[in-house]
Amino acid sequence: MLDIIHTKLNLGLEKPVKLLHVTDVHICEASPLDEPWQQELMKERIGVFEREGNFPEKTPEEFFKESIALAKELGATLVVTGDVYDIHTKGNLKKFKDLIKHEDMMFSPGGHEYQYQIVRTLEEPDGYGAKMEAQLKEELPEFDLDFEVRQLGGVNVITANNALDYYPAYTVNRFEETLENGLPTIVFSHDPLDDKLLNKTEAYHENVKITKEEYEVSHRMLTALKTNPQVVTTFTGHNHVTREYEIEGKTHYLTGGLFKGVCRLIEIV
Repeated sequence: MLDIIHTKLNLGLEKPVKLLHVTDVHICEASPLDEPWQQELMKERIGVFEREGNFPEKTPEEFFKESIALAKELGATLVVTGDVYDIHTKGNLKKFKDLIKHEDMMFSPGGHEYQYQIVRTLEEPDGYGAKMEAQLKEELPEFDLDFEVRQLGGVNVITANNALDYYPAYTVNRFEETLENGLPTIVFSHDPLDDKLLNKTEAYHENVKITKEEYEVSHRMLTALKTNPQVVTTFTGHNHVTREYEIEGKTHYLTGGLFKGVCRLIEIV
């Protein structure tokens, strides 16, 4: 059974809007086509999440299926903020695509979708970040991985990619264009706004190379998310814990990992 956290946002809507936020599923699947070391690693990682989740009654895949069913039952839009699978294996990709087939959801990736092993800066080839971004977009054409917006009940509901610890220029431009409609805005991403890497101002990943100008663009969005009154709040994951925190008098929300059975039902009224 899912552990549902309830969050209500009061915006004076004529009709309530429901969102179901899930994050950090960490499905650990490998196929015979994957490298032998990846197959062994996935077996080990299953145990890691079983222990961290205090040996939950269901697998991450089962919890993900349950969350899809729950969103349908409640009439909620399902919003998934990454780390659905633990590393980029053929087995994990196939499992994810099978699970989302014919399903409606919003999706923004986490760092684990981009990595072949647990620490993405170790022993990866030059140009790793750009290569994986292109590959993931090709493999998951169901989504705009960098930015999606749906206007639900007079609210901009946005997924904005910050999985590699910065906001790409495309994401920032789409975000700023969306704000021009003047609607209250809620943003879903993987990394929380107080994440130390997201707030850095220089390159810090060995193989995720971005320029000073790209960092300045990223921080323009980061500042807007923290201070622009049109942005009501953000919902993120990444840390596998449920918590609330304040920045500039605004409350933001982290949702715990779905591999523990945790999800968040957001009702906007």
